[in-house]
Amino acid sequence: MAAKDVMEIKEKLALAVRIMVNEGLIELSGHPSTRVPGTDHVCVLGHLHEEGRTLRATSAGDIVTVDMDGNLVEGSHEPPGEVYLHTEIYKARSDVNSVLHTHPTATIALSIVGIPDSAVWLAAAGFGQGVPIYQSSRQIDTPELGQEVARLLGNEIAIMLKGHGTITVGSGIEQACRTSLTLEKTANMMIMSAQFGKVQPMSTEDLTRYERVWGKGRSDSEESRRGFWAYYGERLPQ
Repeated sequence: MAAKDVMEIKEKLALAVRIMVNEGLIELSGHPSTRVPGTDHVCVLGHLHEEGRTLRATSAGDIVTVDMDGNLVEGSHEPPGEVYLHTEIYKARSDVNSVLHTHPTATIALSIVGIPDSAVWLAAAGFGQGVPIYQSSRQIDTPELGQEVARLLGNEIAIMLKGHGTITVGSGIEQACRTSLTLEKTANMMIMSAQFGKVQPMSTEDLTRYERVWGKGRSDSEESRRGFWAYYGERLPQ
C-alpha cells in the first residue's frame, strides 16, 4: 500500500481520537485501530502515557503500525498495552476493518451492575436484546485475553468490559465511533428512564424493522462517513 494511503489512515485515526476525547468517551486512555488494506498490518494509536500530554492533541505521528502479533512494524511509539484487544478481533473477524476501545462513563456504570445496553430506542436496534458483558475489569494485554474478548464479541458490533470500558467494531473507523457514541447515549437514556419506571425495550416488530437500518448490516456509505466527520469535526475546538 502506498505511503500516502497509510498516512491517510493515520490522519483519520488521529481525528477519531480527538473526536472521542471531545465527546467524553476517551480521556487519558483509549485507542482506535484500522487494518492496512492488502497487508497483515494494523494502524493503532501508540502508547503515549509517558509523555504526559493530552490525547486532545493527537496527530498522525502518534499512530503506529503493528503486525497481527502486536509487534511494532513502524512508528515512534510503542504499541498500546492492549494491542491484543485489536489484533485478536481482526484475526477472528474478517468483516471488521476498524476497532475502537473507549471508556464511556454511563456505559461503564451499567456494566458494573451487570445491565447490558439494549435496544431501547431505534438507533440502538443493533444492540438487540443486550450487548455482551466481559466479566472482568482486567487489561486485555495478552493474546489469550484478546481471544476471550473476540469469542464473546462473536458476530456482534459491540462488547462491554465490566468496570473498564467498551469495544466497538465496524467496516471503518467512522462506524466503530458511531457505535461507541450510540452505546453511551443509550446507557444515559436507560439510566435516565429508570428514574421514572421500568426500562422498556423496543417491540420485536420495531426491532426487526430498525435493525435493517441501525443494526450489524447497516449501510456504511461514503456519504454517511463524510457526514460523520463533518458533524463531529465541527464540534471540535477551533
